[in-house]
Amino acid sequence: MVWRDTTRSRVNAVDFQVPSDRVLDEKFWLQFGNNPNPSMREKIILVTLDDVGRVGAATFNVKLVCDALDVSYSLINHHFGSRDELIAEAAVLWYSLYIDALWKAANNAPSRPDDRLRAWLTENVSWSRRYNGMSAILDYPTASGEVTRVIDEKYREDFTQLAELNIGRLFSLVLDVRNGEVGLYQLSRGNVQREGLATDPHIMELTGSIAWSILGMSVWNAGQHLPTTQIDGVSEMQARLSNFHIEHLIEFAKNG
Repeated sequence: MVWRDTTRSRVNAVDFQVPSDRVLDEKFWLQFGNNPNPSMREKIILVTLDDVGRVGAATFNVKLVCDALDVSYSLINHHFGSRDELIAEAAVLWYSLYIDALWKAANNAPSRPDDRLRAWLTENVSWSRRYNGMSAILDYPTASGEVTRVIDEKYREDFTQLAELNIGRLFSLVLDVRNGEVGLYQLSRGNVQREGLATDPHIMELTGSIAWSILGMSVWNAGQHLPTTQIDGVSEMQARLSNFHIEHLIEFAKNG
């Protein structure tokens, strides 16, 4: 590998907030749920989720959301209070959708422990790549301090319950790989038995290690790791390295 000494033109990320080919039609809204015609308040949240996922909270321009929906900027203050409160509410929805998507991927995979865990891990990377700006809000809270403050004040319990559900589901996937069969679990938001997770400390340790590891891999795959983006060959190796790492994590769950 060698370093590429290139001069990159400066690009204003706001130019990428509104894709030229995006159409706010039923197909767009159905990406985020079952309602093909959400209310205007819901539309504002969903377009914000899409935009922040693309450009991040710092660059996000809420006026472009209003322009896309052809509504007055005053609606933002009316419905949410401020730009940051809108982003915070969109972040809660995104995290919920993200966790549901991971579990859906696991359940849609062949009913074998390895395949279910592999699907969960792969979907994790896919979501981080697609919505890397939204991931950054949760992974690096100091990068958007005011949004973090709103989340702490208004949505901390929501995030805690969602995080516990996500960890509980990953715990079950790791336990299944360890046991060699798919078990039956009753896990739902607000109904994750913490003491149940603590009954097998080693599985909990494996779960935590895998969760941390896939987080790091997801951030790297999102394409925003500045120190390595200009190293020749990194992009070409990305898929191979990702597959290798996922298989390594499955083996770790099985025999670690």
